[in-house]
Amino acid sequence: MGAVRKADFYFGSMLSCLINNGLAPAIIEPGDSRRIYKLTTDNGDYQLYAKYVSSPLRRQKKDAQLWQFTFLPEEVKYIRNYQENGKKLYFVLICGRERLQDSEIAILSLDEVKDCLDVDYDRESYRITIKWEKGIHGLKAYGTGRADILNGRDNTIRLSRDILSYF
Repeated sequence: MGAVRKADFYFGSMLSCLINNGLAPAIIEPGDSRRIYKLTTDNGDYQLYAKYVSSPLRRQKKDAQLWQFTFLPEEVKYIRNYQENGKKLYFVLICGRERLQDSEIAILSLDEVKDCLDVDYDRESYRITIKWEKGIHGLKAYGTGRADILNGRDNTIRLSRDILSYF
């Protein structure tokens, strides 16, 4: 029997959530910090690019939490050059919490990820931040290419928690 790694818990929780909603993904590219899955539904074929962060950032308000996902330049190159060819690409960002059952899953489209990362601008590092706020339905996303506040107004992308609405 093999050893269970931390990544297995996070990716396993994503798979469990998808399966519990009637979806059956298959892994096509394994990895420790990211994995790519294939998913076919009545609505089409998809690829899921999954990443996880095991805990939110420490310096936060009690009524909000932030998870920061870093993307290496080679990952951004993959995103920049991705051709859908009949398979839509979604990003599943698993936002871990100390109490694992309280973790969140954020799903972003390819266009939303490109917007958050600003993939057309070369830099050393890229990030997407997922934000949870008490009393707000859903999650919010922003990143190196998209500010959370612009001209004093919320500039985040609102994300649904309803997994089936994406597929």
